[in-house]
Amino acid sequence: MSDVEQATATSEDWPAKAANTIVGYVDTVRGATTGKALLISRLAVYFVAIGLIAFVALIIGLIILVRLLVNVTAYVPSVDSGETWLAYWILGALFTLVGMFLWRKRGR
Repeated sequence: MSDVEQATATSEDWPAKAANTIVGYVDTVRGATTGKALLISRLAVYFVAIGLIAFVALIIGLIILVRLLVNVTAYVPSVDSGETWLAYWILGALFTLVGMFLWRKRGR
């Protein structure tokens, strides 16, 4: 290829090079700004979804625990089958003890 052909090819490529340079800068700025915002918004959505699922799982777990305690306490001679008062007393005492323990461990 002669010098004239190279000069012509180079001068014809300058719009493509300029466009590629501009696109490169735009991608850099977008990655530094919008990329972080997208990451933070996705994390927020995932944490909210995980929190809601965990809350529902906690409620279902407590319901299962109460039903299990009702079935177990049905074998106590002084409790009729299906009464829940002893299960509530057991859970209340358990939650009170855990709360007292955590209260003593809190930071001052």
